[in-house]
Amino acid sequence: MIRDSLILLIELVILFFGVAFLVELSQRRLGPDRLRAWMGGRPVVAAVKGIAVGFITPFCTYSALPLLVGLRRARVTPAGYVAFIVAAPVLDPVLFGALTVIVGIKAAAIYAVVAFTAAMALALAAERFDIEPHLAPADQIAAVSGGSDAAAPTACATGSAGPWAGARVEVPAAARSAATLLRSMSLLLIVGVSIGLAVEALVPADSVADITGRFDLLAIPVAAGLGTPLYFNTELFIPIAGSLETAGVGLGAIVALTIAGAGANIPEFILLSRLADRRVISIFIGYVFLVAVVGGLLAQLLG
Repeated sequence: MIRDSLILLIELVILFFGVAFLVELSQRRLGPDRLRAWMGGRPVVAAVKGIAVGFITPFCTYSALPLLVGLRRARVTPAGYVAFIVAAPVLDPVLFGALTVIVGIKAAAIYAVVAFTAAMALALAAERFDIEPHLAPADQIAAVSGGSDAAAPTACATGSAGPWAGARVEVPAAARSAATLLRSMSLLLIVGVSIGLAVEALVPADSVADITGRFDLLAIPVAAGLGTPLYFNTELFIPIAGSLETAGVGLGAIVALTIAGAGANIPEFILLSRLADRRVISIFIGYVFLVAVVGGLLAQLLG
């Protein structure tokens, strides 16, 4: 358990730093104005672009956070960055492929359509009701460690300090900014990984299948309820879905568990607490559960 935790933590630290570094360097090269223009447009257009970025960069929540921070620093519209952070962990080509093999192309397609629609709806709602006042100021997210690093995110927020100064200057500056963001999130990252691995150890795939299979009439909401707080990475979803299918659990429960497990989990809530207030996180939890139930019901009826 300890060895697995250390390995996973090292992998996530490398991934988190790498994504943060590339995002920072890219935004320094492009500049916030160009990024904002590309991710802009009407809310529907911005949401579609955010979903597209989330799909082609199938990040888990941990690695999606640096890009979310970068989009907010560039003053991208809420529809764009909310669509991205919702779609990135859910619209995963690997998950879609696994579901296609296990439960068939129709149920997998229903999953993809529901996930896309949910990301679009939540993004438009965030734009309509102005989510910004409920989020931490973008330029202050990494400035929590105090000292000389505290001003770094503001001073070099996505290349806003000036034009591109050359790789010799910009690469070290981007690395420092990425390291500052990593330090600001390191404690939450450790807590999240620990909880996630503990869940995987205490709740094996066969147990999830057994619990879900006991409730014929309530299999879909039970699966959604199990998936919403629990941490399941993509690799664990495949044996869970296979166990459910082998146990004779319906397509609806499998789709509901997949949507809920990919869309939300306790480690994710811990990390997001650094970026948003409790009201936003609570709404997000309820929303993921509702979408999982609806997606499960549609898969059961149409699959």
